[in-house]
Amino acid sequence: MSLIRLGFWAASGAGGGGFGYFSRGGETTAVYKFAFPSDSVSTSTSVPAATDDNAGFANVAVAGYFSRGIYQFEVYKFAFPTDSVSTTTSAPLQLYRHSGFSNNAVAGYFSRGDNTSNVYKWSFPSDSVSTTSSAPTGMNFHAGFADPAVAGYFSRGDSTTTVYKFAFPSDSVSTTSSTPAAMQIHTGFADPAVAGYFSRASGTDTIYKFAFPSDSVSTTTSSPANTGGQGGFANPGVAGYLSKSNISTNVYKFAFPSDSVSSTTSVPATMNNNAGFADA
Repeated sequence: MSLIRLGFWAASGAGGGGFGYFSRGGETTAVYKFAFPSDSVSTSTSVPAATDDNAGFANVAVAGYFSRGIYQFEVYKFAFPTDSVSTTTSAPLQLYRHSGFSNNAVAGYFSRGDNTSNVYKWSFPSDSVSTTSSAPTGMNFHAGFADPAVAGYFSRGDSTTTVYKFAFPSDSVSTTSSTPAAMQIHTGFADPAVAGYFSRASGTDTIYKFAFPSDSVSTTTSSPANTGGQGGFANPGVAGYLSKSNISTNVYKFAFPSDSVSSTTSVPATMNNNAGFADA
């Protein structure tokens, strides 16, 4: 997902315009682009091959990255602002049911997923890939977000409440605050220096909020309908975006800092098992 996977506060500042991107997922090649702040939606450059259960992250003002997922190695890179797409350095092993986040201008991270503990790190701008600190246990159907220059967070997923925290720049890993209930097939996004958000998903409308830097967890405003297999991204200081997925065109918008929720512009076709990132 996300997005989100968001390490960009210092690069852009709050409310500075930009764009958010959702892969369509569901073994399709389409990518949808949301212009900030209008939320007008266009179909951007497609990826070279179908994506499903994939993930995303961004190096703001430079490029966004979508993994292909579905037991594949490929990673696709969208150059900003043209959205020209290339296939960049592949993952060392196949990625599936996984997630991502980034430390802007430093590196992006993809978990391997599929009940493994591996985490791979793409150094910016070279996209050289290394295997960094592993999670304490295998992760599956999970999500990520980041507080830039501070830490990235991966949920364990797979119907657990566990959340792992990767400190920047060392990538040292600790187990931080757990969520009130188990999460699976979900996503995350963050408002840098303020809070990170995980949807609970698995057919629920619950959203959990992690306050930075304490990682204290609360249950915030619910989504308008149950979600699952979705993506997310954020426009820092303005709003976070959550696709409903579950074979739906709906997108929900969480205004910062109130977390008031609205249904914003829908995408042209249904999304499922998709991901997001933002250039904002």
